[in-house]
Amino acid sequence: MGHRHRSLNSKDAPLQAHRSSGAIALLLALPLAFAGWLVAFPLQAQAPAEGTVAQQPSPSPATNPAISFRRPLRVSQLQIPNSLEFRRSQYFFTFDFPTEAVEPLEKIVFEQVEGADYPRYRVDDFAAFDATDRTPFPLGTIENSRDQRTLTIEFDPPIEPGQPVTIALRARNPRSGIYIYQLSAFPAGATEGQYAGVERLTFDEPVRRDRFFR
Repeated sequence: MGHRHRSLNSKDAPLQAHRSSGAIALLLALPLAFAGWLVAFPLQAQAPAEGTVAQQPSPSPATNPAISFRRPLRVSQLQIPNSLEFRRSQYFFTFDFPTEAVEPLEKIVFEQVEGADYPRYRVDDFAAFDATDRTPFPLGTIENSRDQRTLTIEFDPPIEPGQPVTIALRARNPRSGIYIYQLSAFPAGATEGQYAGVERLTFDEPVRRDRFFR
């Protein structure tokens, strides 16, 4: 016996369309229901075990560039025993370093911003000491850039605040003229220095005897 095939007539079409639309509506409602389930039952972050403390990253110059002196250093005195051009001499820079600064001093940068020449520094003969009792402060790395006209002096270990600091730079004087230096002080761990003053160095030509007989 052959199988009977039921043909779809016009009476069955509305019923078939109604069933199809109901299936589509059900499919569309499933994502919304799933989203509602997520809202009703949010994922809970795993809490640290009892008795443990969450570790926080320690501040560093990269994450905390705001390391600074509470009260900045200031250059208070400059002495040059011999200011004649091309003569050997020393430059004594003294800085006030108050206790209120809080942070220790790691390095000082001398930047020559004006002057036709540049001193010939003898970095092996530099020294730093307490200006009151001349207690020495050990020096670390010293960088002298004649091209950039900068001199960087590091202290190892950094100097604690509350004591005046004198830095003695031994050099051969440049040619006569006026030289301007801008000074920057760096707290330990800082990537940016703080203004510590501007100093003017003046070097003279030696007096010639023949000038008195003209």
